[in-house]
Amino acid sequence: MKVNGTGVTDVLRAYAGQLKSKKADAGRGAAPVSDSLEISPAAKKMRFYLSALAELPEVRKDLVESLRRRVNEGSYKPDAGRIAAGILEEKALDKKI
Repeated sequence: MKVNGTGVTDVLRAYAGQLKSKKADAGRGAAPVSDSLEISPAAKKMRFYLSALAELPEVRKDLVESLRRRVNEGSYKPDAGRIAAGILEEKALDKKI
């Protein structure tokens, strides 16, 4: 079922009309009509990205080992500006989701 409209009442009205026609068809012995679902291109893209994300390793062992070694040597000097930029970028991405 494809519903065009912006309000919840439009959706309810369309679905109620569909139910009435199903009941009328059932009374006449017609085969029942099933609901259908159409996935938007944006949802398909999101599903693709989520499956790609699921394939990534949860922990980047090479990066963790490199950071651990640099901390132990005392050569690790974090860049505060880069950290702040990353936090802001992550916050902006969270708003999109």
